[in-house]
Amino acid sequence: MSGLKSRNKGKQGEREAAELLRSMGINARRSQQFSGQGETADLITDLEGLHVEVKRYARIGATKYMHQAKEDAGNGLPIVIMREDRGEWLIMLEATKLTELARLVSEHLKT
Repeated sequence: MSGLKSRNKGKQGEREAAELLRSMGINARRSQQFSGQGETADLITDLEGLHVEVKRYARIGATKYMHQAKEDAGNGLPIVIMREDRGEWLIMLEATKLTELARLVSEHLKT
């Protein structure tokens, strides 16, 4: 039964993530991929080339770093840049701040 519960939690997370993207003006929907099909994203969007995987867990260890960044940021935009040894650099930010980051980067590139 835990497999079914986990699968339902995953589907619910995908629906929530799609709604979040739609609230930011990005058309998104669940891909409803079938088990075993590789290269199928969890969400399909109207942003060509974007591959969206959705992960929803009871606790994600890296969120403690975001809590620290938020406490230290004051009025700034908190992001966390991290990597595992021999891994790729990753950037974490609150999803609702994505458009703010895009605006900051866009303004910087214009100058």
